[in-house]
Amino acid sequence: MPDHSNIGAKNNRSNVFRARSLSTIVLWALISSAVYFDRPIIFSSIIILIGSLGIYEFFGLLSLTRTPAFQGVRISTLFLSFLYLSLMAYFLSGQCNVGSMYIDSAAIALLLIVLTALFLFYPIDGTNTKDLFFGSVFGFIYIPVLISFLLRILYLNDDSSEGRGGEYYIIFLLVVTKFSDMGAYLIGTLIGKHKMIPHISPGKTWEGFIFGCLTFAVGGGCLIFYLFKDGMPLFTWQSVVILSFFLAIIAALGDLAESVLKRSLAVKDSGNILPGIGGVLDLVDSVLFTAPVVFIYLTYLS
Repeated sequence: MPDHSNIGAKNNRSNVFRARSLSTIVLWALISSAVYFDRPIIFSSIIILIGSLGIYEFFGLLSLTRTPAFQGVRISTLFLSFLYLSLMAYFLSGQCNVGSMYIDSAAIALLLIVLTALFLFYPIDGTNTKDLFFGSVFGFIYIPVLISFLLRILYLNDDSSEGRGGEYYIIFLLVVTKFSDMGAYLIGTLIGKHKMIPHISPGKTWEGFIFGCLTFAVGGGCLIFYLFKDGMPLFTWQSVVILSFFLAIIAALGDLAESVLKRSLAVKDSGNILPGIGGVLDLVDSVLFTAPVVFIYLTYLS
């Protein structure tokens, strides 16, 4: 007799892979349209939208809806996140000569002031109030601040002869990051036997990481550099291979960071807006860690 449990597991993995592929295709369609029309505003709008949706999902993960100040804190943090990312895009696009580090520090300071003032009008709800306060600050740094590095890369002035900005560097970053995720999932599903960190992410295997994550990342990075070499003058073949290798490791850490968060809060996905993936935060968790690394390389090390 056929093993129905194995058949069901295989069908479930196939469904998950198809759903992930569909969501990924939609994401790349948006990115491709931004590149095709050569409008940084499209790119920046997508980044701002993803950052805002991510912080909204983050509050859903906290499971503190019954805390008296929850609604006010969520709305205030969401508004400040949207304002912060919008101002960051505005200033970086050359509309105003203000250093981005001042925007970061001012945004965090403003968030602390607003949250403190807001909590004065609500009763203290034991440790829930503390969790909500510190969770809000962490969520703001974890999502809007980290994703703002995509905006910094987008408006990076690379002094190229053709006057391009940083959209091709973002494509490189996203391809390497997502290829590492897909490679780890595919190879881990096919031949994975040795669990990587089972107490945090039971599905990740060393086989998936070594033979899928690292190789797919380097391969994807080399492919993008081959296709868009003229648009990435700060890269060389050597730097592409080395950077792709390290980005794969950082991407795995970013994915595990969200796994720690979800496991500690006993949830499976950050949301359900993307079929087969979960929420927006599930889609960009690894990008939150790789974007700062690419920015640092382009700014200081290239």
